Amino acid sequence: MLGNLSDIDLRLLRTFCTIVEAGGFTAAQVRLNTSLSRLSVLVRDLELRLGYSLCRRGASGFQLTEEGQQLYEAALELFVDIERFREQANGLGGRDREVLHLGCVDGVLGQQCWPMPLAIRLFRERYPRVRLNLHTQRPDELENAVLEERLQLAIGAFHHRLSGLCYQLLFREEQNLYCSREHPFFSWADDEPSLEAICAAEYVGRGYMAESRRPHGLVFSRATNAYSMEAIANLLFSGAFIGYLPTHYAAKWVADGHLRAIRPAQLAFVSEFHCVTRQGAEPGEVLGAFLDALARAQSELGSGEPAD
Repeated sequence: MLGNLSDIDLRLLRTFCTIVEAGGFTAAQVRLNTSLSRLSVLVRDLELRLGYSLCRRGASGFQLTEEGQQLYEAALELFVDIERFREQANGLGGRDREVLHLGCVDGVLGQQCWPMPLAIRLFRERYPRVRLNLHTQRPDELENAVLEERLQLAIGAFHHRLSGLCYQLLFREEQNLYCSREHPFFSWADDEPSLEAICAAEYVGRGYMAESRRPHGLVFSRATNAYSMEAIANLLFSGAFIGYLPTHYAAKWVADGHLRAIRPAQLAFVSEFHCVTRQGAEPGEVLGAFLDALARAQSELGSGEPAD
């Protein structure tokens, strides 16, 4: 049985709820960015803590036990109560004690449609005493942090949709395939290299994206992974790799002759950036005010490239 609830217990409960909402362990792997075996261990740990079985897996698929269904419903109520308590506790000390935890991906400064700086300024004009914590993380980490309520809002290019999160489109960002001037492709003509040569080159991909989401369905015979725009850029500048970067992010290096886009007319693509928040409880006053500021910033800055 559970004694005093710890942070570990809450994380186990959130993992269990995500598995239930995904419809099983296999579907939850992508949502939680972890392995099937790891999820099995986490649920088994929770079952050991509780002293009863939560679910069954087999030929008939994923099924909750009666206790598992009741625990899931109780956990949802618990998370709502935790958020309500957090808002009430923050309100007791005045706005100078309230903290808003925000998140975003890296490599976004310089994007004309990036609304975060303007949204922060607009928000601070209304709530100068609220503390803001801004975290930079990978898209999958941001989603999990919002699900687990470690962040109240995050902005990024998210490559799937998780149940339990609300996604609001903010803007679109062009991406191009690049190589550095140390790479053999740099001196080739604009309509070169061929797609076959490109797929045979060493490619640096985004480790948080599934294989099926590679741009234009390109299949590279030799690939490595990176987990931020800065990491991708470092690998490109080695001259050993080709890879995608946001067009605005690479622009200064293109202008200086350090990078070139590879067949941009055929191989560019557009990423959609969303704001994600937790489904369920209505946003409190402070988060609601930041969402309003974000909407005003988005309206002023625009939404980038039109959808195809």
